[in-house]
Amino acid sequence: MTTLPPVTIILFLTGIAVWVEGVYHLGIDAEPVPGGIPATDRFGSMRATAGGPGTAMAGPLPVRAVGWIMLLAGLSDFVQAFYIMAAKPLGTPETVRLGGLVAIYAGFFTFLGIAQILGLDMRVVGDAAIPVGIVPLVYIPLFFADSWMMRSIIVIWGIAFIATWAHTHNWLSARIFGAYLVLVAIFTFFLPPALLALGHPLP
Repeated sequence: MTTLPPVTIILFLTGIAVWVEGVYHLGIDAEPVPGGIPATDRFGSMRATAGGPGTAMAGPLPVRAVGWIMLLAGLSDFVQAFYIMAAKPLGTPETVRLGGLVAIYAGFFTFLGIAQILGLDMRVVGDAAIPVGIVPLVYIPLFFADSWMMRSIIVIWGIAFIATWAHTHNWLSARIFGAYLVLVAIFTFFLPPALLALGHPLP
């Protein structure tokens, strides 16, 4: 499992989305550019700054760009889940379980991206994050018994999803949440594919 090519694709693509999400919550490029290219909401009307009519127009909302990246990562994860189940690299029973695990994460990232694009209530997304963080823990002995790195990654992801609930319900500040996501992206999404690309099995 630790050398399965689709896993590297899943980790890298999703890592980009998690990185951007973390940077956004750190407050970097998180506000529209005043006087930028006027943006429209999903109904096509112009969106002005808080100063009201006659003031400078704000540029596009960065959170929507974050949402699009997250949505594309979720859809890509779905494609990889279907590929895993079609190729059956681990045998039929194991492959179905692995494809199901990937689909769990794919579904959440897809929901999150849509919610950010449309400006929906993020507390509901936070509620969905709780089972997404907890359920995959049962997969640890099925696929990751020989890799302490992957076992720890699943746990770290679980904490990230619980932190998502805490942030969306105002129990965790945006900057702390963002800093954690950036670290998660580096050490659990980017590092494993880099090791595999260099020909090293995951420890």
